[in-house]
Amino acid sequence: MSKTFKCITRSGREFDVKYSENDNIMIALYDHFKGEPWGDCGGSCICATCHVEIIKGYPTRPDMKLDEQEEYLLEDAHNETVSSRLGCQCDLRGIESNTLVVKVHHID
Repeated sequence: MSKTFKCITRSGREFDVKYSENDNIMIALYDHFKGEPWGDCGGSCICATCHVEIIKGYPTRPDMKLDEQEEYLLEDAHNETVSSRLGCQCDLRGIESNTLVVKVHHID
């Protein structure tokens, strides 16, 4: 049985995203955003095109300390908030189905 989380785009479109235990948020959303600026570096944490805002269901600042590289990239990300994360750095292992909600501010 596959697990899902909810994604909300800039225009307010909402959809469920299927994922497996081995995915991260960037990988899980990759096929949904073909042709868009998404995951351009392939998950190497060097481009910030997989920037998401965690609405609920995943650790964010100030409750956790981000990796220095992720923090640096998020400083220049469009619509960066205290709940911002890079999808490539958000492992979905152990995340229960239907508990995670993310918003992608740069894609409709």
